[in-house]
Amino acid sequence: MTMRKYFLLTAIGLLSFCARLYAQDVRMLRGIVLDSIGRGLTGAIVSTNSSSKTVSSDESGRFSVPLSVSDKQISISLLGYDTRIVAIGKEDVLTVQLSQSRSSVLEELVIVGYGTQKRINLTGAVATVGSKELENRPVTSVGNALQGMMPGVTAMAAASGQPGRDAASINIRGIGTLNNSSAMVLVDGVISTMNNVNPDDIASISVLKDAASAAIYGSRAANGVILITTKKGKNGAVQVSYSNYVGKQKANGLPDFIPSYQVAQLYNEARINEGGAAVYTDAEIQKFKDGSDPYNYPNTDWLALAYTGKGIQQNHYLSVVGGSDKGQYMFSLGYFDQNGLIPGTNTKRYTSRMNLSSNISDHLSVSGNLAFTYTPISEPQSSYPGVPSFTQIIRQLNRISPVVPYKYANGYYGYISDGSPMAWLNSSSFNKEHYYDLVGNITADWSPIKDLHFKPSLFYVLKTVTTKDFISDIQYYDAQGDATMYQGPNSVTDGNSTAYTVTLQDLLEYGKSFYKHNLRALAGYSQEYTSRNYNTGYRKNLLNNTISDLNLGSTDGQTASGYSYELALRSFFGRLTYNYDGRYLLEANVRRDGSSRFAPGNKYSAFPSFSAGWNIDREYFFSPMKNIFSSLKLRGSWGKMGNQSLLTSLSNDMQYYPYTTLISTGQNYTFGGTSPSIAAGAAPVSGSDSTISWETTTETDLGMDASLLNGTLSFTVDYFNKKTTGILINVPAGAVYGLNAPNQNAGVVQNRGWEFSVGYRGNMGELHYSAALNASFINNKVLDLYGTGPWISTVSSGGSTFTQVGYPMNSLYGYVAEGIFQSAEDIASHATQSARTAAGDIKYKDIDENGSIDAGDYQYLGNLFPKTTFGLNLNASYKGFDLTVFFQGAANVK
Repeated sequence: MTMRKYFLLTAIGLLSFCARLYAQDVRMLRGIVLDSIGRGLTGAIVSTNSSSKTVSSDESGRFSVPLSVSDKQISISLLGYDTRIVAIGKEDVLTVQLSQSRSSVLEELVIVGYGTQKRINLTGAVATVGSKELENRPVTSVGNALQGMMPGVTAMAAASGQPGRDAASINIRGIGTLNNSSAMVLVDGVISTMNNVNPDDIASISVLKDAASAAIYGSRAANGVILITTKKGKNGAVQVSYSNYVGKQKANGLPDFIPSYQVAQLYNEARINEGGAAVYTDAEIQKFKDGSDPYNYPNTDWLALAYTGKGIQQNHYLSVVGGSDKGQYMFSLGYFDQNGLIPGTNTKRYTSRMNLSSNISDHLSVSGNLAFTYTPISEPQSSYPGVPSFTQIIRQLNRISPVVPYKYANGYYGYISDGSPMAWLNSSSFNKEHYYDLVGNITADWSPIKDLHFKPSLFYVLKTVTTKDFISDIQYYDAQGDATMYQGPNSVTDGNSTAYTVTLQDLLEYGKSFYKHNLRALAGYSQEYTSRNYNTGYRKNLLNNTISDLNLGSTDGQTASGYSYELALRSFFGRLTYNYDGRYLLEANVRRDGSSRFAPGNKYSAFPSFSAGWNIDREYFFSPMKNIFSSLKLRGSWGKMGNQSLLTSLSNDMQYYPYTTLISTGQNYTFGGTSPSIAAGAAPVSGSDSTISWETTTETDLGMDASLLNGTLSFTVDYFNKKTTGILINVPAGAVYGLNAPNQNAGVVQNRGWEFSVGYRGNMGELHYSAALNASFINNKVLDLYGTGPWISTVSSGGSTFTQVGYPMNSLYGYVAEGIFQSAEDIASHATQSARTAAGDIKYKDIDENGSIDAGDYQYLGNLFPKTTFGLNLNASYKGFDLTVFFQGAANVK
């Protein structure tokens, strides 16, 4: 063997030996980084003591780092959390809990109007919810996820639970107007709705509850502001995440089924009590009971027949996040599918989002967001003449008797005078709605000099809605197969709506700190233009019940209609914030808005606000209390906000052009005597008031924020007084007026109340737990109705409400029950109710003591809006397992 070959073989052997040694000395350590309540922390830096290897945790908090023989410990750090040094043992899997540093809680940035502020410097009432709180709530919409999460924020889910129509309505600090009371919603600075954002895309939600925090939005802020921020890209390697859930819904609280034989017995008893004769014989009742003749004496459980839908819902979410110092990106796709509890009810939601940012230079950066949502909704329809709707099916299911057969022996549907709800459900009738929403914006941030930023933005929103409403005709037959009742003809209605909004916005920001003084200023300009077009077409007598194209219907009786409108807003706004040494806090906002809804001279109005705060814990004299209080802040605010939106139930001219009288078509004229002819005409229909202007809400807020025991216990309390004046409403007018009553600035409504929230977090070894409780108490009262009232209206449940000075808005009213009539003597000694009153009827109280139960005995019975709301969130985690329990509720509501 030559020397050269000897050295070569020796080198190969040494390399092989070193590789074996390396394989023995290097092992992989896996783990998860959690916060104090067991939630995974993203982006935590994990370093070995030799600093040879550094990795970061993924979106669920998990990491994997190689260890060499010299590594004895690892370091885990994350901005806003205390760094932990963990000794390495023989374990291959590690769970690390990080504690949020006290300073990070105080320095936490909160999304506010047109920017961010440190929580410690907030002087307004702002409630926040993060993405972690939303992840554990598999709900159908963002609004439903807010139920019970924040004091003063009332999220009332739709009672039906129907797919696509179960989104919660959001009210902030009560209903403050007789007009449109919906809160303003912005997603990444774009005016939108909560239904147009995927809950999985949300990074944070801020709710601006008082005038100090919301007045910067002026004309849209009277009912509160909800700011939704979506997730953005981040520096680091590409992170791909996927999540999903599958759930099943069930109908709860359905009425108990009463067998048909009992219904027959009760009906006989009712007839006899009314002085009539029994309808069913004992033999017939026995047939109902034993089921010997199910077609002539059925026992039909209509609800059991109808509620056979699967109720399965599923959600899938995929996101890709990454970036570098030059730019970051976030892409996401979402799919949601919900099947209802009644066959044929379904909704889907397809979402996509792209958030990009690019640092072009040290002084210029550009960011943009683009999101698209497609939401189809489908439901069956009734063929009931004049009321072709899904709600009519539900109404019929709840009122039809079990003595009516589902089907006869010949296979034809049993029915009553209104028809058969199961015939409607099994027909080809349907209503389909398709919602397409495209939202995009692009923003630049240019800093020509230090501390000065110029941020121009362009926002675009496109909303398209297509609808198809097909009603099939139905021929009913009797038990002998003879044709009887007919519901028809079949018909189809197609609708199409397109609306777009373009917004130009410019912001100028300046911030400067010197000695212990900190100053920030904001100036802005915004101009918004909205245009909408709507058209619809109707035809009947289609060829059959399987084809629903509009052109296949008869031209006889066809109709076509449509409308369009334009709206514009122009705004100038500014904000000045100042704090001295983090102790004394001052903020002032002002916004001047102009709306196309109002006449020249009344278009513009200004909405100012002022607020102040005092961080007492930073005072020298407070030092002895620092071992108890981690922080303590008092704050107060006053401000005005505006509203220029009117009820959507009004006609278009009254909604969008209320200051001028418009001419409406369709007002036909009759000419001639004995043989009159009809001529198409136009005339004024709705009155106008050229002096109307902005509805104004003035609010005062006093609050306190405190954290105790090194931040483990937190507490917040607020008292507010909110009064809305000049409410834009239709004051009732007498018949001699001849037109629909115009909109006027009339009416005053007040909301006063308290808000409380308390939170606690702690641990027992590796068990970490937290609890958060919130509650709000709101008193609503109408103070003025322009000398009119009470206003009487009906509610969907069939009852009545009234609006009157001194009572809450939309109060329930009716007779007061005080027992049950026991005998004829009992009836004779009581005030007269009805000539048909008999023993067993409800006895009503004679309030006015006039001897008769009449309109003078109506009383206030309660209100539809809850005076008290509360929520409780409980969390616990142990070694990677977590449990979340949530309760929410309302009181003092009917």
